[in-house]
Amino acid sequence: MKKTMLMLLLFTISVIAASAQEFSTRYGKVTKDELTMTSYPKDTTATAVTLYKNVEARYAYIYGKFVIEYYYETKIKVLKAEGKEYADVNIPFYNTGKSGDAKETVSRIEAYAYNLEDGKINKTKMEKSYIFEEQLNTNLKQIKFSIPSVKAGTVIEYKYNITSELYWQFADMIIQQNIPVKYAKYEVLIPEYFNYNIETRGGESLKMEEVTSNQNFTVMGDDHLTSSVNCSSRQLTFTANDLSALKDEPNVWCAEDFCTKVTFELKGIQFPNSIYQSYTTDWNKIEELLKNENDFGGLLKLKNPFKEEMSALNMKDLSTQDKIRSIYQLLKKKISWNENYHFYGNNIKKAIKEGSGSNADINFILISMLKDAGINAFPIMMSTRDQGRLPLTYPSINKLNTFIVGINDTDSTVVFLDGSVKNGDINILPPKLMVDRARIYNVNGKGDWIDLTNIGRNSINTLIKGSITPEGKVEGERVTYYFGEYAELIRTSFKAAKDSTTYIEKKETEDGFDAKGFSFKNLNNFSSSVQENLAFNKEAIFNDEHIYLNPMIFPHLTKNQFTSETRKLPIEFSYPQTFKLTCVLDIPQGYQVEELPKSVKINLDKDGCSCTYNIKVIDNKIQLLYIFSLKRILYSKEEYASLRNFWGTIVDKNNEQIVLKKADPQNAANQTQTSQL
Repeated sequence: MKKTMLMLLLFTISVIAASAQEFSTRYGKVTKDELTMTSYPKDTTATAVTLYKNVEARYAYIYGKFVIEYYYETKIKVLKAEGKEYADVNIPFYNTGKSGDAKETVSRIEAYAYNLEDGKINKTKMEKSYIFEEQLNTNLKQIKFSIPSVKAGTVIEYKYNITSELYWQFADMIIQQNIPVKYAKYEVLIPEYFNYNIETRGGESLKMEEVTSNQNFTVMGDDHLTSSVNCSSRQLTFTANDLSALKDEPNVWCAEDFCTKVTFELKGIQFPNSIYQSYTTDWNKIEELLKNENDFGGLLKLKNPFKEEMSALNMKDLSTQDKIRSIYQLLKKKISWNENYHFYGNNIKKAIKEGSGSNADINFILISMLKDAGINAFPIMMSTRDQGRLPLTYPSINKLNTFIVGINDTDSTVVFLDGSVKNGDINILPPKLMVDRARIYNVNGKGDWIDLTNIGRNSINTLIKGSITPEGKVEGERVTYYFGEYAELIRTSFKAAKDSTTYIEKKETEDGFDAKGFSFKNLNNFSSSVQENLAFNKEAIFNDEHIYLNPMIFPHLTKNQFTSETRKLPIEFSYPQTFKLTCVLDIPQGYQVEELPKSVKINLDKDGCSCTYNIKVIDNKIQLLYIFSLKRILYSKEEYASLRNFWGTIVDKNNEQIVLKKADPQNAANQTQTSQL
């Protein structure tokens, strides 16, 4: 008790001391307290902390048009060596490179590193040679720079401006970061001409103040004479103190979906002596715009570049799905995926010539080939899981970063493929593409939403038959069927190994068995399943009187992945899944069951997650049926405690053992024992 009180007292003292330290929110002023700071009391695990972030955003009138000017200032304390990564700064900005297109420009970049050396503050300026520009995709460029002389203990500071000609699109203000933020301030000035809907999101506390202020613009008339125009403007100030880090907890697709931020939606514009212009848009209008984009809508009219090769395929008697498979496999022989996900297909000719392209390049060609075979195919647009969900109420082309192909295999059903699929099949997509909010593209601008999280069967079905020897060894055979995502995983795992020997040796080490025979079926096929056959020996725990063994032989879950007692973010599993194991073991002659695990059936919720563990002994055989089913993949943080306990219970069952005891000779008759549900 005294130790606990002492620890609490020390923590309280450290927090009070931290609050008494001098921290500056003025750019260019770094204090010794900031430089001598070695940890952040509110999060001692933090590798760095943002001491302050200041952003100002306001409209300006330049060269006869409105622009939005953003001014960014940031100060970060590096606490640990791992925190040096925050000295590498990336600034994405909109710029197509096409003359006449609205664009954004980045300017006035400066950065400094401050270190305390021999009691003095040493200031290092970043030279312009550290600044680089690159093209991210068709619409985005990026400025990158790395601040020099950064180590644990350094305070870094940088600022830059962005001038945006996209005056109808006010950038979201992302306040929460993946490191703690001690202080943040966002000041926004919006003229009365622009009608915005402004929302705050996330779980952290934000203070907002709004006042009305006057704003002046200099306008040039048709006669080239300038005049001053005054208007009233909304001045909004958002401040936050001591924001916790938005940590990337396990089973979260994109943490930024849940970060604290301010969003802006332009509802309309009304200039003096002009009629009101509505800017409220929807996804149907976005699709209409894409229809006229050469690198998107134009490519949906692409002629099949492999018409001659496709005519050689003997597809007359094939089902529609097998035709799709044949066409896709032909295409992947011609063009391999270059590991890039794109939305626009601006390198089709290059992809065909070089035999390598993005998933978008491959998908546009796939659509042309399928249409040529009389099979309807169309894009399904999305933001990949790691980039966050598509907004329902704030449609934007910029939120789209790739698409997959939807295919009508019948008049009423749709199947799915993507150019990035290597070891899968129809309806087996990389998990990052299995979003719960994708948009079906319709050439007439009347698309719809679709959930891609449950488009196929993802399961493992295992049958084990074996015998327990009197020496405490299990000798048996295991047949396992992998379906859906698990078929893709086993193919990828096998192909990643140097050879089959390396693969099985790794499995032997991981699962603690000796392989006596090993083979696959459908491993190299473009299909939804793989069969694995294994003959094995596995040691149990053995002494003079007892044999101890896990009746599952190859357990499903051995550790609880939910170790933290608390949770800040929702839980998002990769996909629905089922694991079924049937195990039949012969009890060695002269032994009987002394202890048998209890049979149980556990339900986390009505239709979401369940587990059945049913074990019994009949005719000197141990019979186990284990079924784990995860149908629901999204859980709120309020459900975390129940989910954690559920997982822990399953792990315990997976680790339980049977105890066999040498039987008394006079009681060595056949036994029948059942652990009922």
